[in-house]
Amino acid sequence: LASMIQHVNENRSGHILTMEDIGQGYGYILYRTDVQSPGTGRLVINDLRDYGVVFVNGKYAGSLDRRHRQNTLALTIDHPGILEILVENGGRINYGKKMTDNRKGITRTVSFNGHDLADWEIYPFRMEDISSIRFRHDGTASGPVLRRGTFMLDIPGDTFLDMGEWTKGCVWINGRNLGRYWSIGPQQTLYCPAVWLRRGDNE
Repeated sequence: LASMIQHVNENRSGHILTMEDIGQGYGYILYRTDVQSPGTGRLVINDLRDYGVVFVNGKYAGSLDRRHRQNTLALTIDHPGILEILVENGGRINYGKKMTDNRKGITRTVSFNGHDLADWEIYPFRMEDISSIRFRHDGTASGPVLRRGTFMLDIPGDTFLDMGEWTKGCVWINGRNLGRYWSIGPQQTLYCPAVWLRRGDNE
């Protein structure tokens, strides 16, 4: 996340902003704030859309999934108390009465021990073009990361990637978004057409 943040525009706000508030339609959005009253208590995210991963002082603290109506986590926040919430847009509702209530990110408030948190740094990760992201080789990254590798082909052809040993994420082949995968299913293999591949090195 740290290296990705260097390549996105930071938005500062006293209160939570949705993806739409900052002109973002898809991808991920990172919310970061300093918790002024650290301690042990409950984090409440109201209203998360759609999947959030929570970090305290850079360490993974838990995840929340809108599909299961999850919005609270029990946390211990030590000083200095940096809270980060990475939210994934899971797609748009395209039917029924919820079509007009379709904002993404965190759409209302975040509180800890009953106190609303404020003074947010907000970073959009639109993921439309990943060519400007610089990768490092130091191997120290943890949590959500982008990983890059290459493979060789003598003859390109239709194929698929098996992501069954991975957890959750997206795949790009030669700069093209191949799709999402998730260990809970159903999609754990991703079809790749031959026209997106090339003879020699592929990224």
